[in-house]
Amino acid sequence: MEYFIPAWHDQYNDWSISIPAIDALDATGYMRILKNNKHQLGLIVSDYQPQLTTKLNQESFYPDKLFSIYDYLQGIDTLQSKVVELSDFNWPENAIFDFSPFRTLIVQEDKLIATVFYDLEGKILRITYKKKTGEDDYTLLMDSRGFVSSKINQTDQIFYDPYGNWRFKRDYSSGEVTINTNFNFCQKNKYISMKHLINEVLKSYLIANIQDNDNLLVSLDEDASFDISLLNSYKAAYIVNEKLNYENQLSKIKSKTLIVNSSELADKVKKQTNDEADVDVIPIYNSQFQLGHSAREKIQTIVFFAENANDEDIAEIILNLCKYVKKDYKNKRIIVFTYSLQKNNLVNEVVEKIKKEHSDEFVISEKRDNNENADIVGLNQKKLAAVIELKSLRLTNISELLESMDRARVLISWGKADELMQMAAISIGIPQIQNFASNTVKDQKNGYLCSKIEDIKVALDKYLNSLTNWNNAVVYNVDMMNKYSEENIMKRWQRILGDKQ
Repeated sequence: MEYFIPAWHDQYNDWSISIPAIDALDATGYMRILKNNKHQLGLIVSDYQPQLTTKLNQESFYPDKLFSIYDYLQGIDTLQSKVVELSDFNWPENAIFDFSPFRTLIVQEDKLIATVFYDLEGKILRITYKKKTGEDDYTLLMDSRGFVSSKINQTDQIFYDPYGNWRFKRDYSSGEVTINTNFNFCQKNKYISMKHLINEVLKSYLIANIQDNDNLLVSLDEDASFDISLLNSYKAAYIVNEKLNYENQLSKIKSKTLIVNSSELADKVKKQTNDEADVDVIPIYNSQFQLGHSAREKIQTIVFFAENANDEDIAEIILNLCKYVKKDYKNKRIIVFTYSLQKNNLVNEVVEKIKKEHSDEFVISEKRDNNENADIVGLNQKKLAAVIELKSLRLTNISELLESMDRARVLISWGKADELMQMAAISIGIPQIQNFASNTVKDQKNGYLCSKIEDIKVALDKYLNSLTNWNNAVVYNVDMMNKYSEENIMKRWQRILGDKQ
């Protein structure tokens, strides 16, 4: 069995401030590929995750074996959920419930006594109690399975089992952990920190469950809730995620088998380990063999992925694209992709500015049909303007990305590589234009590497005005699909795990 120990630290915000976005939990891409290929998977969750079942549901992923250290400490032995209603809590008889769009306010005698927050699935996430003068406010965190998981006040955090019994508490000032002596689930009554308690539980679990032919696949993370050196006596490989701080952990691990998702990161890690590590490059995403349908489209769609570009480059690239499309506006359109709300807002601001400053040159519209006979602003004599179809789209899930890319003719990426976006373009078969080197794009083969923004026009001419060049890129992408197929990615895994299937 392959046991993953990922870095899952974040807890969910309430739905009023949760912004939908493409964001996979650490290591889940690797887990899914292995599970699809009949590997038995164990998942060890070392952090406090009261919304664990919600996370697994949203990822549509369930391991064959699950061990949550906090579930063990809190006496939780089920993944089944029950619905918790506001009426399940003990409210004053004269309490008034004010149901606002984002949360519920509980009022008594014109004074706020509690605020109820909800998660993205509508479950109660937490309740913050506002106490009377002289009393401490406190917050109850709910487990997604339907019970109070912990209570947070000014001095400590108290953790409960599903039946309302407190199991242990952590003091904020000293970090000390106190165990309820009515329960016998650990070796001591007090621990100097949560890390010491977690180390004890993790060590016991590994001794009892890990066999000689099992593999540990562990995310290197300086914020890990346990000592990484505990794993040195086991067969372990370590996943380097560049979104995590990992450098100081490299000296603490005995195994030098490291897994990265790109050759660029591999080169970086080799330097950090003085070339002593055995670094394997395994992509997180595999190709899907689903060529797009842009060849059937009369209108050529230029996609610009702006998420990793800086603000100045975004403004310049969009303006240059507008001027490029203006020359053949009836046969070309622009879509600007982003992930974050911040970048999406920036793109919209840039577009609005271009509309005003270049109103005498062209009209920008999300739909060309409504503006076919638009007049150029500021001219007395009516004259038909070039109507540039330009749409800004913030992607929030992978299905939306694949659907939106299906009829794209070319992808422009700027700043740095995004593995998901690059693999989507490979799977659809379209050429990529970018200003950085990457594993999936070979200059003049299935893409064009630019040294400056002005090169984008040359690259667009190459692939939009020559069917031969575009078809050659498609053929090269098919070869890349084979290279990044799930079958070939599994061959890389087998070199690490051994072929036990």
